Amino acid sequence: MATMTLSAKRQVVLPAELCQQIAIYPGAQVQVRLAEDGSAIVIEPVSATAKKPASVLFARAVHRGTPVAIEEIQGAVSAARLAQRQDDP
Repeated sequence: MATMTLSAKRQVVLPAELCQQIAIYPGAQVQVRLAEDGSAIVIEPVSATAKKPASVLFARAVHRGTPVAIEEIQGAVSAARLAQRQDDP
């Protein structure tokens, strides 16, 4: 849990990790309300289906495994293209 300080303008800065978890980004519209029991402030995106920048999506992508060198990727792509050309009449 992060601790934030309320500014003189009654503003707080949300931690980047929290914003990534709920997929909000700079410029996104959010709704702020008091929880029903009055114990917390709830922040929700206005529209869950709104378009999000690719950076939000890429931040959620996690690679598990051994890193692959760009040369290996390029070699695999070249081999696949060559195989495809040989299969085409």
